[in-house]
Amino acid sequence: MNYWEALTHARNKLIVKLLWAFYLSTIIMATIHLGQYMSYYIIGFALCTLATVFVYRKRHVILTMYLLVTIMFVYFLSLMELRPHLVNVIFVWLTLILSSLYQQYRVIVLAGGYSASITLYSFAFHGKELLSNFQHSDMIYLVLFGAFMTVYFLFYTKFTRDLWMKERERDQQLKNILDSVDIITLSFDIRKKKISFSEGITQLTEYSPSDFENDLSLWKELVYPQDLEAVADHFKELYKGESKVFDIRITTKLKKEKWLHIRAIPVLDSNRKVVRIDGVVIDVTERRCMEEEIKYMAYHDILTELPNRVQFNDYFMKTLSEAKNEKKKLAILFIDLDQFKSINDSLGHDIGDLLLKETAKRLKAALRKTDFLCRIGGDEFIILLNNIKNDEVNRLAQRIVDAFKEPFELQGHALSVTPSIGISIYPNHGNDIETLIKKADDAMYLAKKKGKNNYQFYSPMLKDA
Repeated sequence: MNYWEALTHARNKLIVKLLWAFYLSTIIMATIHLGQYMSYYIIGFALCTLATVFVYRKRHVILTMYLLVTIMFVYFLSLMELRPHLVNVIFVWLTLILSSLYQQYRVIVLAGGYSASITLYSFAFHGKELLSNFQHSDMIYLVLFGAFMTVYFLFYTKFTRDLWMKERERDQQLKNILDSVDIITLSFDIRKKKISFSEGITQLTEYSPSDFENDLSLWKELVYPQDLEAVADHFKELYKGESKVFDIRITTKLKKEKWLHIRAIPVLDSNRKVVRIDGVVIDVTERRCMEEEIKYMAYHDILTELPNRVQFNDYFMKTLSEAKNEKKKLAILFIDLDQFKSINDSLGHDIGDLLLKETAKRLKAALRKTDFLCRIGGDEFIILLNNIKNDEVNRLAQRIVDAFKEPFELQGHALSVTPSIGISIYPNHGNDIETLIKKADDAMYLAKKKGKNNYQFYSPMLKDA
């Protein structure tokens, strides 16, 4: 059933309800005043039942529309025959007004023809019963009245239909715009406890709008458990009449993770009470992924995926603050790879990059979980050891040296590199990051002077060396 058929079916249901209302009301009136007209009960019931059957079978919706209009006029014609009265003539013309609800030109012309014909018939055979001073020459006025009413409703239908079509076109344009930018509209009726989404929700969540209408808790099931409390807080503010803008994560029907940006506005009634929440939902998954990627690149070395100098500085400041408060020692190990430059120059940067990646793996394997490793550039790495003693630094430094005993097997090449390690201690050798790194770097050059593949602690004597 397309849009127009669905709209016509809705109006068919309205007309059949009105038909039953007329029938029941006339039964009540007839029972009170005219109990002898039992044949009318049977005719009216038969016509109403026939109309109901056709409407609720939902078949041939357009044909049912014409049938309903015909049944209404037959209904009032039968009433006229059973008891001629001017009120019944008025009801005949009221049927023309009801027919205009369909906003269909053919239906109005048909209803206008029925109204004029039944009116002429009624006055031709029951004129004196309807109006005591009626003259047959007056029928020309009935014809003119019928023509006027029909033309009026044709123009009225054209006017209202044009307005309605323009409104529908604007709605469709807005829908097309929202669909083109992946924006979904939502509306939550607080009184009816019913939530509705535009069609775009299907592409976003793999659930249809009707799924959400039939199950109010469905949207909560999609929200990440970690975000549920924040969402509940946002809705508390919305219930108070405050607009909210927030992001949440959801898991779709196919278990995909997505980020949604929601802008919600409460709608108040005349008593300033929130009765509905309207808003838009925007899929910002791609933007969030880009932001995460940019953030990752800002704090990591892309080649080795280790933290970079920026992240190391942030972590050091946090660790330094804790060390000062708890009077703990820190150690910085500055590592430079021996023989790396010659390998990189002779075998190419691709082999050099692979060697750096494998070096990062060996360094991480040699460290404790609490130790912080970063690459600051080239073949240089820095390690921050937290809450340590001198003997622990010695053991870890030696473990790193031992980790490079075995050569690296890369693309058919057995490559041997060794680490030269310089060590500085907080607070013994400095109280800030630059001083500690500089002194660890000085100690690293001492390790190189002493034959490489070893570690050395910073000492004030290095200046004299």
